[in-house]
Amino acid sequence: MHSTGGRLGYRLLKKLLVATALSALLAIAMTWAGSIYDNPADASIMVGMAAPECAEVRDMTAGSPGLAAQPQSEVCQTFFVYRISAPDAANDPDSYRASIVQHRTDEFSQVVPYAWLLCFTVVGIAMTLMYVFRAGLRWHRRSA
Repeated sequence: MHSTGGRLGYRLLKKLLVATALSALLAIAMTWAGSIYDNPADASIMVGMAAPECAEVRDMTAGSPGLAAQPQSEVCQTFFVYRISAPDAANDPDSYRASIVQHRTDEFSQVVPYAWLLCFTVVGIAMTLMYVFRAGLRWHRRSA
């Protein structure tokens, strides 16, 4: 009889690498989707940024709720709330989009290592259980 241990080990290693790579890609995709979900770009804020009647909101200092009166225009309401809620709030659409992308990137870079660690752990446990099951099955066949 010829031993197939080398070929079996190679196939197991290949499966482990493929499963790990797919898990890493899934972790990246899900983490990026989560950061997009957590940091959406609000179209009503961008409409308020572009509206001429919201010039007063554009000119106010970001993050200063007590210094400005709430605007009467409905177009400016969400833009006003955005401007008073964050000290680094943008006042034009391009800066707003750039800040949203920056927030998404920051969240992604904070979360993706933990997602990778979780995926690698799950793949490692699954592959270990598969290896133990195969070894037990081989031992049972030999003893029977």
